[in-house]
Amino acid sequence: MPGPPRTPTKLDKLRGNPSKKKLNEGEPEPATGHLSPPGDFDGEALAEWNRVVPELLRLGLATIVDRAYLIAYCSAWASFEEARLAMAERGPLVEGRDGNLVKNPAAQIMRDSADMMIKFGSRFGLSPSDRTRLSVAPQERDGPDAQVLSLLS
Repeated sequence: MPGPPRTPTKLDKLRGNPSKKKLNEGEPEPATGHLSPPGDFDGEALAEWNRVVPELLRLGLATIVDRAYLIAYCSAWASFEEARLAMAERGPLVEGRDGNLVKNPAAQIMRDSADMMIKFGSRFGLSPSDRTRLSVAPQERDGPDAQVLSLLS
């Protein structure tokens, strides 16, 4: 039975290796290249894709085989945002079928979506705590890419 998922060697190198554990130098490195969103992505899912994916590609943290993970992350963000708006509109309690107040189902959707975003996003260093464990060389922030560089600032 396989153990817990291992951190990719590239991320281990970015985080440093204070324990001096042996790194997997033979780990396959999938090809980098352009990643396009699914054709049915729109709204918040597409906006999140356009915010996140170019930056991950620029930093070398995403490859063409990571597309499914990124689709799951962006879809979870879109679900979270839709549920957040429903909570803002209707509040945490809504009328149930018997006329009693019940917990808004959007709260569970938000929680599930947040869990999914955390699981997939952490694999790409998308949270502040994940980024503290990464070390990347400083990049110039002028020119055409300057508009894209906002995620990991």
